Amino acid sequence: MLLYGIHAITRVDDIAVVYVRKPPETPGAPYLVFGSLADGGVDVDIILQTASFGHGGDLIFTIHTVDIDRARDILETTFKDSPETTVEIDPTAVKLSVSGEGMQGKPGVAAKVFKCLWDADVRILNTSTSEIKICMLVPGRDADRAYQALVDGFEIV
Repeated sequence: MLLYGIHAITRVDDIAVVYVRKPPETPGAPYLVFGSLADGGVDVDIILQTASFGHGGDLIFTIHTVDIDRARDILETTFKDSPETTVEIDPTAVKLSVSGEGMQGKPGVAAKVFKCLWDADVRILNTSTSEIKICMLVPGRDADRAYQALVDGFEIV
């Protein structure tokens, strides 16, 4: 039986979270980030943009750890004329995903995911969702516990 329509829980360890803080307040700031990374051959995954509080909103996304140095060089070059913009990269996060086509239209899926992680005392760094997937970034030190809590909670074998 699939609980809440969940059919898979996945874990990706070789990622880094990139934080572009205070990018310039221009409509093209996300393009500057992702266009320059694409031109440099850096693949990005989860993309989030925070609400704007006096600037364009921070950009947060994940990359493969093998691309950390290249991404840092590209972004620092891209924003060399924007002194307020900073780039921080956290290579210690792990991405966990809970997915299933059957989860769409089932109230309580997100609540169950977050309850599993709360019960396991796991801090969530960021969350991204779609109709059939909930992705979370968690500290690497908590990844084993978080993954097992989700597997147990959704009875995935």
